[in-house]
Amino acid sequence: MQFQKEQLVNSLRTFKDRRDSLLHEDGATFDHHLDRFLEFCNSDALTQSVLEPLERKSLIDTEEWWAAATQYEPKLSYPPDPDEELALRYRLIKSAQANPNHIIGLGIAHDKGKLEDSVELFRTLLVRPFVDELSHRLGTAADLATPEARAVQAVPLNRIPASTEAKIFLSHKSIDKPLVHRYHQALKAVGFHSWLDESDMPVGSNLERELLRGFEESCAAVFFITANFKDQKYLATEVDYAILQKRKKERKFAIITLRYKDAAPVPDLLTPYVYKDIDNDLDGFHELVKALPIELGPIRWKADVV
Repeated sequence: MQFQKEQLVNSLRTFKDRRDSLLHEDGATFDHHLDRFLEFCNSDALTQSVLEPLERKSLIDTEEWWAAATQYEPKLSYPPDPDEELALRYRLIKSAQANPNHIIGLGIAHDKGKLEDSVELFRTLLVRPFVDELSHRLGTAADLATPEARAVQAVPLNRIPASTEAKIFLSHKSIDKPLVHRYHQALKAVGFHSWLDESDMPVGSNLERELLRGFEESCAAVFFITANFKDQKYLATEVDYAILQKRKKERKFAIITLRYKDAAPVPDLLTPYVYKDIDNDLDGFHELVKALPIELGPIRWKADVV
């Protein structure tokens, strides 16, 4: 079946909204979000192009499955074939919608006395594995290098940083501006946004305030130690700001020091953190990207290629 690009984008966007509500909203509204999710799955052409052929071939009796899963010693079994497993999970979720006692019985069989605990168990055992696999298959079926196709790939929400917390602060002496500008351009070319004072501080702005804002919006601070570096008190304020962010954000903030050949020793305050002796910019860029707490998305064709 052929789909128009706009149709694919709308399907992926709506699926993501329905999926995230089903997974993350409060248990008291679970029935509502389950109804909306299944209504979408049953009616959306793209989703049905993935699910309908699989469900048509599924022969497992869902009532027998529920009987085994809700007995005194519950047995949860799934087909070894991934297609059959996805179809079974889809049919089980639909049967739980029609008969909510299945969810309650599943919880009781696993010593979950409260309804919200039973709902969360149902999410964990059946819903999450189903939507994770379906998300992947929809992305493949859509075959679009769009934000919607990337967003639907079942990435947990807590792994998606805000735009105001994923910059890379490039700390340096003015004399090293040409070197650092090369890093700035290289990071930009591969999709990372670095913070560089010449482009990120408006004319007339307060220096200390803008520096602090730069660190607060960053996930890493990179210090360049070159032959021009002589004073261990160099940019002491920026070192203090970086350490403050590290304590505040912990693993979501990296302090990275790149020491070039014949440069001064790394300042004592920076030695507890990641630092590398490097011979050239290429080595430095490799070490920088490797130490970052963020990563790039899946590869895709350039727009002018397709």
